[in-house]
Amino acid sequence: MTRRRRTKSRTVRLARRCVGFCRQLLRQAAACCWSLALRLWRHFRRPTVIIDARRRQARRLRREIARAARTYAHALGVELPSGLLVVVQRVVHEGRQLNALLQAFDAPDGNRRYVVHLALSVNGRAVSDDELLAALRHQLTRALEDAIGKPVLSVPLELEMPRLRTAAPVVELRPEARERQDGRRPMPIERIEDDQAS
Repeated sequence: MTRRRRTKSRTVRLARRCVGFCRQLLRQAAACCWSLALRLWRHFRRPTVIIDARRRQARRLRREIARAARTYAHALGVELPSGLLVVVQRVVHEGRQLNALLQAFDAPDGNRRYVVHLALSVNGRAVSDDELLAALRHQLTRALEDAIGKPVLSVPLELEMPRLRTAAPVVELRPEARERQDGRRPMPIERIEDDQAS
């Protein structure tokens, strides 16, 4: 009888261990599936970014643009539009050179697709990464209007950039000895200094 009880208790303990191990495996599998699902969802919800630049710069910009777009949409409390395409190219031209251009296309199924064009240079001046991201956020605001509504208040603020002073014309300090119209030559500077000293 004692032997039966021992065998029974060992069997129960072994069964409990197996159940605990299976539960732990199921929890880990569920956590892995959940993280994979989140990664896939984020992958498909992030914008497609095409960059015309060197590989290293393109990789860095692609990460920054995708992160900035997701963060901006999340801060506004909406999701990015499905099928959002961001194209970063050397120049954006629409009658004149622009920093950015937003295009919207109505698909036959009723969905609207957005393409944001961002310029790496405007009128021969290279655009910094900060300016590029600011232009992206500005265009995303317009693209997200369907989800968040139109702005009811807009207060523009323009901070003046310090302007460069125009360069003064170059003046010769020691003009070459040229003849005047009356035929006489001007007196050299050294001679004037010598005359004043004496």
